[in-house]
Amino acid sequence: MSYISITIVHPHRLIAEAIALSLSQVPDLYVVNRVDNLAALWESIAVPELIVVDAELLKKSGYRDIGTIQSNFPNASTVVIGLVSAPEVLIAKGCAGYIDLYQGIDAAVHLITRIGRGGSGAILSSPRPADALQLNSLSRRESQTLNLIWDGMTNKEICAYLGLKQQTVSSYVTRLCEKLDVNSRNAIVMLGRRYRDTHL
Repeated sequence: MSYISITIVHPHRLIAEAIALSLSQVPDLYVVNRVDNLAALWESIAVPELIVVDAELLKKSGYRDIGTIQSNFPNASTVVIGLVSAPEVLIAKGCAGYIDLYQGIDAAVHLITRIGRGGSGAILSSPRPADALQLNSLSRRESQTLNLIWDGMTNKEICAYLGLKQQTVSSYVTRLCEKLDVNSRNAIVMLGRRYRDTHL
């Protein structure tokens, strides 16, 4: 069996680990390298077939680094993950796909797998972020749980911090997903990143 080698370029370790762990469940995909910045990608000796890169890293250069990725790794496809107001520009610049992580890790893995296996790319983008009305509809405990998730705590850490049972925190997370119109805890994390960037 041949493997599709993947390099993940993402500054947030937890997100990179979640993506790598999910990709490791796909039989023909293999994450050969994880780096947290583009400078480390340029120095990498791994020659991936697919590069998954964070949108924020590309924004710093006005997306000019897409051309650098393509010239340094001419045989690799590029998938951008993050928050971009006009993702069609990424496709026009030669990226194989874009996904807003508000969609969740599972959708990202599906798109990465499809592109890695030679399928056509796509733009998977959410129609809107959570607005103030959605956040105002949360109970006090749901708001506490949401802010602790956004601060990087695991469910177990939230249990200890708030003095709650695991099942109670899990039910808060489920209700948060319903009220914020997302499908996973990882999507809640990405929503927090988007909300804080635009409102704080």
